[in-house]
Amino acid sequence: MRIAQIMLAKRFGGAERSFVDLCAELVARGHEVLAICETRAAALPLLARIEGLEVRSVRVWGAWDLFARLAIARSLRAHRAAIVQCHLARAAHLGGAAARGLGLPALAKTHNYVDLRYYRAIDCLVPTTRAQEDYLLAHGIEPRRVTRIPNFSRLVPREPASQPPASPVRLFALGRLVEKKGFDVLLDALAALPPAVPPVVLTLAGDGPLRAALEARAGALAPRVAVRFLGWVEEVTSAFAAADLFVLPSRDEPFGIVVLEAMAAGVPIIATRTAGPLEVLDAETARLVDVGDVAGLAAAIAADLADPASARRRAVRASAVFRQRYSAAAVVPRYERLYEELVARRAPASPSAAGRRPGTDSDS
Repeated sequence: MRIAQIMLAKRFGGAERSFVDLCAELVARGHEVLAICETRAAALPLLARIEGLEVRSVRVWGAWDLFARLAIARSLRAHRAAIVQCHLARAAHLGGAAARGLGLPALAKTHNYVDLRYYRAIDCLVPTTRAQEDYLLAHGIEPRRVTRIPNFSRLVPREPASQPPASPVRLFALGRLVEKKGFDVLLDALAALPPAVPPVVLTLAGDGPLRAALEARAGALAPRVAVRFLGWVEEVTSAFAAADLFVLPSRDEPFGIVVLEAMAAGVPIIATRTAGPLEVLDAETARLVDVGDVAGLAAAIAADLADPASARRRAVRASAVFRQRYSAAAVVPRYERLYEELVARRAPASPSAAGRRPGTDSDS
């Protein structure tokens, strides 16, 4: 199938990672895929490495940018796309309108609780969690226009380590260095670890506006806790392989692809009770703590380090769940079936039906 994927964000985070990975998997499965990005997108170098992927870029000044919409339409026409998938609001608004103008079916993955004004030209919305699905239905989107498909990771699953952690214990955290990710809470929790806990090294991958403040906070933790700031990392396999424990301290996490990466890597997980982790994890696969609970997070870290056998059992279970539900092999075929359904639904029953879009009467 000839498939177009559109992502017009410039920065790189979980949504952009999902976009790149889906492009790569679709190409690997034999589809002819076009990726349309903003000319300044951080994802472009990653897309360029995917052999067989067609990549085009467009300068976008805003959701109002008519010239960008026309450029997207030209790319879709040149690719002879059969279906268009959009990621995030700007792509849904511009790419959806371009697809509609060409009579192509369009779907959009809702990476969060979206502003539906930007999704009026979209035939099918694809939430990644039940909470996102409930949000769409509560805001008047017809059930037939909603198909829930979870995120996935391309990491190859590996068995959890059989040996207990050596000293110093290696913790790993990953994400944008912004307030909602809660890395300040994690640093405070490390400061609150009981004296009996062995020395700890935290590797923190990511970048963002709070980096300087977090580095200053981390400096006060020495010598019992050392913190290494890696900046952005494109390839996380080695970082997970070097970790004894993964911690996700987010204040808000709509899904958290990094959780799936930790599950695949076989690393024990501690996460906050936010929407995404609660969709994926439970008491059998991770330790879960309340949002912003410094003492609870410190206690969870100390408990896993004191009982590595229990932590490994949860990691083994999490790895099995990943294989069954969140691997590329489990998830990407669900997209392929949805593409086929939408293309078939759009196919006109008669010449007079050409160009009609399912769900137009109740568009929100």
